[in-house]
Amino acid sequence: MIPASDTQDDSALVRQTLAGSRDSFGLLVVRYSRSVRAACLARTGLADDLEDTLQETFLRAFQGLSRLTDPARFGAYVHRIAQNICIDRLRRRGRPHESFDEVELEPPAQPGGVTDIREERLADLRRHVGRLPHALREAVLLFYFEERSHAEIAAVLGVTEAAVNQRLHRARQSLKQAFDQGAAE
Repeated sequence: MIPASDTQDDSALVRQTLAGSRDSFGLLVVRYSRSVRAACLARTGLADDLEDTLQETFLRAFQGLSRLTDPARFGAYVHRIAQNICIDRLRRRGRPHESFDEVELEPPAQPGGVTDIREERLADLRRHVGRLPHALREAVLLFYFEERSHAEIAAVLGVTEAAVNQRLHRARQSLKQAFDQGAAE
């Protein structure tokens, strides 16, 4: 069995996992846990069962790994599984799909009322990001909240870096327009 390395690409880790290396799958879990956790929290706002959602996501990914036709797209594969699980959980709870407004982004305390202004702007930001089309919202979450590179986002979403650049540009334009309209009102 080939020892798994954190520097290996997803494709190699998937092949090693299919050959019986659970350590290789463990590296995939470590590699994608943070972004999957953030995406699930952003979609559902349900922090109470986030760890269960994460475990179910990676269990399903492991169980279906042999059906993954392009091992290099593991990131997109696991994020799609997580999205489907989140949708199912929201349906079971009778909540609307993709509620970004309930994600808690705690600003640091500031003296002299700055915290209130900052909290208000963060609430506006959450609301506007939550209204973005799904593809744009995913790019924003991964880039700004997860601090992923364009190459990493492209791998996770299964698109080109040019597509990531375009999505981020369109999202920034949309957010700027939304904030400009809000300031004019």
